[in-house]
Amino acid sequence: LDINEVGVPHDLAMRLSVPEKVTEWNIEEMRQLVINGPEKYPGALYIIRPDGKRIRLEFVVDREKIAEAIELGFVVERHLKNGDIAIFNRQPSLHRMSIMAHYVRVLPYKTFRLHLCVCPPYNADFDGDEMNLHVPQSEEARTEALLLMQVQDQILSPRFGGPIIGAIRDFITGAYYFTRRANLMPKDEVTRLLTSTGYIDPLPEPAVTKPQPLWSGKQIFSLFLPKTLNYVLKANLCQGCTKCEEEDCKHDAYVVIKNGELVSGIIDRRSIGSEQSESLLHRIIKDYGTQAGREFLNKITRLLKLFITTVSYTHLRAHE
Repeated sequence: LDINEVGVPHDLAMRLSVPEKVTEWNIEEMRQLVINGPEKYPGALYIIRPDGKRIRLEFVVDREKIAEAIELGFVVERHLKNGDIAIFNRQPSLHRMSIMAHYVRVLPYKTFRLHLCVCPPYNADFDGDEMNLHVPQSEEARTEALLLMQVQDQILSPRFGGPIIGAIRDFITGAYYFTRRANLMPKDEVTRLLTSTGYIDPLPEPAVTKPQPLWSGKQIFSLFLPKTLNYVLKANLCQGCTKCEEEDCKHDAYVVIKNGELVSGIIDRRSIGSEQSESLLHRIIKDYGTQAGREFLNKITRLLKLFITTVSYTHLRAHE
């Protein structure tokens, strides 16, 4: 899932509906939805005629006849589909980010799903939390939700100014091990990781050429940074030495990014974590906008998830 998306169970998508006005561009699609009716997905639940009369399709025997009668100006209450706007909420709603607008992604099984990075603003922890989904019923409501409540526009918290949406738990562990100096990967592993993110550009020159070409985690992480970014940060594992060695730090705790390239330092919670002001993620959003922040977070978390799933945490600990 994208951080902007919410996974909606298939059964629920057939019960919730969106009123769509019939126009010359969608009339054939609307007719097909009416024929499908409430039982077949994607279908429709009701037709509303221009005079305000509602026809419940569940009780209509000959739907093809009704579909032919549809004209411009009718409203079809169709099933929820991918790309619709929905408002997602977890109670108690303690701050603005407890209720946000997501794009619907219809999925199998019976639970709502959301990107793990979006858990902190909802305070969602998957121990039986119940969340609510509301579907806006007018163009105005959908537009308002999109412009004011979209997830990517809520990344920066009004409480402390930093990102409240960011990497958590396994993503942080993955980032730490991925960007260590010791992490060198062959081409097949690198291409598999990059494919998961949708990266299609050519690979950079390998960090090690003999006996076989190997790429460092820092090089691969750099591919997702804006090319004009320059940034310096002390990582969480900084030991607070009396004299800072900066780029030569033996703990690799001094993060330096020059022209979009991670030169030194380990990426950890302080760089990409949630509720970390003046982090790398914070800088990307401030300098390049929320869309750039969203793309960075989506791609980097997909890569880190696949990395730590493949290599496994226990294996990494054993080789530390």
